[in-house]
Amino acid sequence: EDMVDNSPFEKDDSFHSITVPTVDTVRYTYMMNLLVTHDAMPLFVGPTGTGKSVYINNFLNSLSKETYKPLVIAFSAQTSAQQTQDIIMGKLDKRRKGVFGPPMGSKCVIF
Repeated sequence: EDMVDNSPFEKDDSFHSITVPTVDTVRYTYMMNLLVTHDAMPLFVGPTGTGKSVYINNFLNSLSKETYKPLVIAFSAQTSAQQTQDIIMGKLDKRRKGVFGPPMGSKCVIF
C-alpha cells in the first residue's frame, strides 16, 4: 500500500483518461514491468470488465519509446489468423528471408 500514488488528479484530466491507483493496479504494473524488461511474455487473465486492457495500455504508453515499440491489435469475431499475421508483419522490419523483427536496438511488445 505504500507504493500507491495518492496524489490528486489534475482538474483538466478527462474522465476516461483517469485510472484510480489501487494496490491491484500497482501490482499489475509492477509485474508487467518486471516481465517485459526480462523478455518474458506475460498473460493477464480475469473476469470481463476488471480493467486488464486499461492497465496494459497504460503500461505500454509508459514504456521508453526509444527501446520499446508497442503494437496494439484490436480483434473481432471476424479477425483471421492471416489478418493477425499481416498486421504484425507489416509493423516489423524484414531482416533477411523469413526473418522479421523490430528496428535494430528496440523491442516489440504486442498486445
